[in-house]
Parts: sequence; C-alpha cells; structure tokens
Amino acid sequence: MEATEMTAEALASFFGADGPLAGAEPDFEAHVFDMSGAGKTEKAKAPEKAPGDEKEAKMETPVFEAHGVLPGSVEEAKMETKAYVLAYDLPSEYRSDYHKPATDTEAENHAQAKMAVKLIRATRIKATARLYACGLPASNSVIVVPTKKLEEAQKAIDEVKAMYAELSAKLKEMGFPALPEPLICLIPQVEVQVVSWASLAEREISRKLDNMIESMAKKMEEIGELEAKKAKSLKYKLRAQLRELADIEGMAKELGIDISGKAQLLSSMIKEAIEALEAIEEEE
Repeated sequence: MEATEMTAEALASFFGADGPLAGAEPDFEAHVFDMSGAGKTEKAKAPEKAPGDEKEAKMETPVFEAHGVLPGSVEEAKMETKAYVLAYDLPSEYRSDYHKPATDTEAENHAQAKMAVKLIRATRIKATARLYACGLPASNSVIVVPTKKLEEAQKAIDEVKAMYAELSAKLKEMGFPALPEPLICLIPQVEVQVVSWASLAEREISRKLDNMIESMAKKMEEIGELEAKKAKSLKYKLRAQLRELADIEGMAKELGIDISGKAQLLSSMIKEAIEALEAIEEEE
C-alpha cells in the first residue's frame, strides 16, 4: 500500500469517513471552479492628449474588479484566496437500482445486487478517504483545504472520478445501470470566509481529538495483555496515527486553528503506547 493511500485511510479512520453519505444523483457534470483571479487587475485604455499636440495619445489605466480596492491595500489582501472549500456528494449504494434487489431475497438478481452494493460501498469509502487526506472536515460533506494542499486536492478529485468511472464499467458488465459522476466542487475562499469555515473545522477536530484521547487511554490499559504479534501490528497503526496527527496539526495551523494542546497530549500518549509495545516485542 502506498504512503498516500495509507495516509488517506488513516485520516478517514480518524474522522469517521465511513459513515453513510447521501446518494444524490446529479444530472450534470461536476467541475472544479477556478475563481482565484478575484482582485486581479485588467488593463483598459483611456485617451490622453499630449501637451501642445492635438494628436491623442493612449495610456494604460488599471481597472480593479473589486471596486475601490487599491493595489497593495488591506482591502486587496482580504480579497486574496486564503483556502479552498471542497464540497462533495458521492453516489452511494442506497440507490434503488442496487439496494432494493440486494435486500430482496426473492429478487432474480439478488446475489449480483449484493455484490454491486459491496463494490459501491467500498469505492465510496475509499473515495471519501482520499478526499479527507486533502484537508480538514467542516461538515459531513465539506472539507477545508489549505492552499498548500490545492494541488493534492485537484489530483484527488481526478482520482475519485476515475474510481467511479471504473466502478460504473463493472456495474454495466453486471447488468446494472452506471452511477452518475461524483459531484465535487473546489471553491476558493477569501479571508473572511475562511474564518467561518475554520470555526466549524475546529469544532469537528476538537471533538475527534477528545474521542481519540479517550480511546487511547483505554488502549493503554489493555497493552500489557497483548501478544507480541498483535503488539507489532498495533505499533504500526499508532505510528501512522502520529504522522496523520502531525499533518492535521500543520493544516490546522495554516487555517489559524490552534489544536496544539490536545494534539500534544494525544501525541505523548501515542508515543508512550509505542514504547510499551516495543517492550512487549523485546520480551518475546
């Protein structure tokens, strides 16, 4: 498993990305919107007469899309893109084409429908995990993406669409209708908008960190009873969580979210657990 995929799955586990999502059926193609040019200038020509000369000379005058905004001003800075919002709606296995025959044992295509449902669910979870690796969740279907993660987010969108294209081809081979293309929008946000999204993301992260700290406390109580083989497996998972936690803390910092207190506490608990697991391995 590649490092990117491992990180994506770890993030999905951290944020609970395997929950049921809406099975919307968009009837139009999703696009990545590029509105990052807000506040840029364009050049317009205005006539000007040279002194003592009746011939007209032309000069270039900057015209700002944001009315009244001067270059280099505070207002212009506020119009710059500070982050992106990735909103998504992935086709789910709850569509009647698949779910109904999968739950009806009398349906002629019951067995195939059950297999189709499993394929769709697996793809949805994997796709959600890939998107979660690009930023911090603000709600069930909205992720705040820091500017440094923009390229990764655009790549993730292409990968998710490719996943569903491959899935649709398999479904057609099984005699089922293809799924609609996932609806995914990547929308640039200016400073004032980022503040609002960041507050939602902060609440979500704080809640998840609390749950993780509580879970780690329970795991640490059980570590002494683990066998060496299970201890080794858990150690690898905890190391992945440490990398994931560092990535999340870095993204949070870029968005102006301070989670250092809870993150440090969780990090120290994980490191302590890893040391205990290594001691168990050495005893064997």
